[in-house]
Amino acid sequence: MAAHDDISEPSSLAIAANATSGSNVATLTRHTTATKSPHCSSSITSASPSLKDRGTVRLSQSQQQQMFSSLNAIFERAEEAEGGVGVSELRAVSEPADANGRFENKLDALKDVRGVLDQMWWGNSDFLVTAAEVLADGSRDPKWRKPFGETGVLDFFLAVVGTEGVGDGLMTQALRLVGNSCADTDENRQRLIDSGCFPALIQQIYNTAVVNIAVPAIFNVCTDFEPGQQQAAKDGLTDKLISLLANRNFDGNALLGLIGRVLELILPLPLALTSAPDVSVEVLMKLASNQTISLTDFLTIVNCTVILLQDTRFQSRLIAQHSFETALTILVDSYSHFLPPEEPGIANLNLTTQSERLEDEQLLHQMRDSLIHALSDISALPEFSIVYPLESPLVGSLRVWLTVPQVQLQTCACVILGNLARSDEICQTMVQTFRIHEALILVLESSDDSQVLHSASGFLKNLVVFAENKATVGETRIIRVLARLWSLEALPQIQYAGASLARQLMTGSYSNIQGLLVPLSADPDSPAHSRTYLSLLLVLYEKTDQVSTRTEIARAVTAICRILNSANPPLAVDDFEETIHRFYSLHEGVARPLATMVSQTQWPVIRSEGWFAFALMARNEEGAIAVSHAMHNVAVIRPLVETVTGKSFNGNDALETPEAELDEKQLEMKRRDRENALVLLSELLRFRVSLMLQRLRGIN
Repeated sequence: MAAHDDISEPSSLAIAANATSGSNVATLTRHTTATKSPHCSSSITSASPSLKDRGTVRLSQSQQQQMFSSLNAIFERAEEAEGGVGVSELRAVSEPADANGRFENKLDALKDVRGVLDQMWWGNSDFLVTAAEVLADGSRDPKWRKPFGETGVLDFFLAVVGTEGVGDGLMTQALRLVGNSCADTDENRQRLIDSGCFPALIQQIYNTAVVNIAVPAIFNVCTDFEPGQQQAAKDGLTDKLISLLANRNFDGNALLGLIGRVLELILPLPLALTSAPDVSVEVLMKLASNQTISLTDFLTIVNCTVILLQDTRFQSRLIAQHSFETALTILVDSYSHFLPPEEPGIANLNLTTQSERLEDEQLLHQMRDSLIHALSDISALPEFSIVYPLESPLVGSLRVWLTVPQVQLQTCACVILGNLARSDEICQTMVQTFRIHEALILVLESSDDSQVLHSASGFLKNLVVFAENKATVGETRIIRVLARLWSLEALPQIQYAGASLARQLMTGSYSNIQGLLVPLSADPDSPAHSRTYLSLLLVLYEKTDQVSTRTEIARAVTAICRILNSANPPLAVDDFEETIHRFYSLHEGVARPLATMVSQTQWPVIRSEGWFAFALMARNEEGAIAVSHAMHNVAVIRPLVETVTGKSFNGNDALETPEAELDEKQLEMKRRDRENALVLLSELLRFRVSLMLQRLRGIN
């Protein structure tokens, strides 16, 4: 991050990214107000350096002139060291400070400046402000910053900042020199921290005459310098800046953005976050909601808000104060406030304008993402559903957002409403009363945005966990829409989400299984007539290399097996048998996904589920054929042998895991897996014997 650039006028904060010596720096221009700064609080400045009281005898005009002439002479020597460059021209010099040994020349030339400054202070010289202005102008040039620190010039002005009752004119120049000397100069930043002057510098933000200089100076100390950020947090800068934002009108004032940038630097620190006042989020959101705020300042302020909302204190307060609505309003307004609609035929004429607009859109998109993420975390808190029940206007607005064209608003609605869908009662109301699933299916059917597809499928998955909702959702076109998600090869995470939603829909729902087995074409003469939506899901299993997706498909097959092997068929036996026949006859490789479950070792529960499904399949003659095909895979045979024998094999060596190393739950799972594996083998053997007998009868 670049340090802050110079301020062109004393009453405004005109920030421009000027490059000096190849780097962006912060330089502060002149301000010569002659009123006195308010006294600093003793609690803040007690450890700060300060200058002794000025002498009671005022130097004569000739003595003051002589001192100023001495100062000029010093600069003349400095000019000679620079090869004739005048002080007024220092800003234009871009040669590095230590080039050709000139850094040492500067130190030698400036060694007497501190003594002259001390004499001017003690003698109440009228020229001190002018001398300070000359030095502050010089500090705008990067090559003078280190010499100012090495020769005590910076220390003198740090002491000025820490002294009570200094006039605004001198304080302004002191802050300019301090701020400029710390720009991109870690040595001077550390010198400031070690001096104990930081609290006094922070205190100057309450002085309206110099606040436009004090804030950039603070920014320069903190930018890209962690010790400065830590010290600022320790000295209570967060509380003071929030207080400043709460009690001052910043309409059209560029200082707002700079304060926000300082907060961005320090708020991630635990100490800064802890010291932030309770009203911080409300203060920042009020500023972000101001119609006069610029886009840059808006993004900065919202980012600060998001940082605060990561803390549970501000999360709970946002709910308790009913400020969640304000955050949602900020999201909505971000679409219209900064990017007015394009005029057809005009926007394309200005490529620069188009480029800037695209960049602004990207920045706003990133801002919305971060804010939505923060709000989603808050909506997951238990108190959120208490303050915002289903009948609340806020939830009603979110339901409307599911149908708007702005995909980020759709995403936000899916995530927050999905967090609310945590009980059977709420899920039932959302589907049976509000018909939310219809809007979600439309999103899944029409959107190409990965975020909204992921959030919508996740929300719908939550809703169909409730048993009564499975049939209601299954009666829609959801199976056809899921097939679309399975085909999105460029979005593997959406393929996974689609497979996971299919599994949840199949679990415990015979009607949805029937929907999955519907022919892709009603035309008996079409090749697609012999293929089903389950065929498409199995194609995804064969194509994808995502283990999570393959596992979800396998679990979906397992869910189907559970229903088709139910002791109490939901339909007449003939119809039920027809469904079983279609399941096996139209899907030759239907058992292959189960191999994924039993061959993996990461999730023992899923492995057990796989052995159970294999055993169920083998009980049916057609299922046994499918299982026998899957058994041709060594990835299945090896774990089958290990499960039955209780031994693992390393080459030719058989290793047995001592049961003493397993807990009760693991022992029970091992026992069930072995029983299911034995049932599997028994059923396969019975099928093979029966097949052999049939063949023998055929021979006779």
